[in-house]
Order: sequence, then C-alpha cells, then structure tokens
Amino acid sequence: MAAWQDPRGLIALRWSTGADWADLVLADPLALLDDHAHCELGAAAAAQSFLSRHPSIDRVAEKLSATAIEELRHFREVHEVLRSLGGCLSSRAPNAYVEALHAAVRATRARDGDPLIDRLLVSALIERRSLERFELLAARASGALRELYARLVPSELGHAALFVHLCFEIRGEAATVGRLARIQELEAEVARAQSRGPRIHSGFQERAA
Repeated sequence: MAAWQDPRGLIALRWSTGADWADLVLADPLALLDDHAHCELGAAAAAQSFLSRHPSIDRVAEKLSATAIEELRHFREVHEVLRSLGGCLSSRAPNAYVEALHAAVRATRARDGDPLIDRLLVSALIERRSLERFELLAARASGALRELYARLVPSELGHAALFVHLCFEIRGEAATVGRLARIQELEAEVARAQSRGPRIHSGFQERAA
C-alpha cells in the first residue's frame, strides 16, 4: 500500500495525550491488546463498509480493499502477541471513543456536514489518534509490545492521509479542509472526555460511579 504523506500537517491532533497515558494502559497489557485487536477488526470492517456503499467512486475499491487487508493483517499481529502472553480475544464491546466521535460529528452535520466526507474524515482522525497512541506505547513498552507498536506506527499516518486524499478526490481540497478543521476540534473534545482504562482510545477521566 502506498505510504501517503501529510506534509502540511493537515491531520494534526488538536489535543495531545500525556505520556503517562501509556503507563496507565500498560498496567493491564492483556486487556489493552484485546481492545487493540478489536480496534483493528473494526477498522477493517469500516473500510469494507465504505467500499460496499460507494463502489463507483474512482479508485475506492483499489484503496480501501488494500486498507481492509492491511487492517486484518494488523489484527493477526496483535492477536498473536495477545495469545503469546497468555491472553485471548473477548467478545466485542462498543468502542466509546469511536461511538462518541461519530455522534458528535452527526450533531453538527445539518449545518455544515456531508455524510460521505464525514465518515472518511472521522476514520482519518481515528487513525491519527491511534498513531499518537502507538508512538507512546512504542516509547514506554518493552519486549514484544514495544516491537509490536514500533512495527505498526508507520502504517497509521498512511491510513489517516489516505482517507483525507479520498475526500480531496471526491469533494475537492477546499471543502475537505474546512470540514476537517471542525472535526479535529470535536475529536479533541471527545478524546479528552474518555474514561481511564486499558484501551487504545482511553483517557484520563475517572469512570462515573
């Protein structure tokens, strides 16, 4: 898959995760890996869903079929580490971050959104947030986990930039950049509001009683 770049920093995050987040989630590595495996499955499913809904858009089949295959390969890598450490894959639990981000974006759509572009840009920012988290984990983890996250880092920016490039092709750069800026603000709010826990997209907030 082509290594798309983001030379102008269009996909920059508006809120940065503190480095101590990695220490919090690494306290329960099996739960973290289980959550991560489900994230990869969800990313593969999202790419396939978009492909099935919009097969006529130029080059979507080529790009998103490759993305889905790569996400499934990542799932296998994460699952292998999970099993090697004595863990197993659990039943799927909802991803609170992803659900909250989609809900926040939908709430602004009547004013300035486009469902097709919004789905792509949400996917781009999920990948960008994952990149940030993988970099933190690669810096703080050890052994098999350090190797895993260091190995996965390069593909995440490529995935994020790919979704933005698809928006450029479908709606044009000017329309995409304006909507991306708004969704970046929403993503920062959603990411800050997440509760603690051994999850790729968790936060620092204490869970409600």
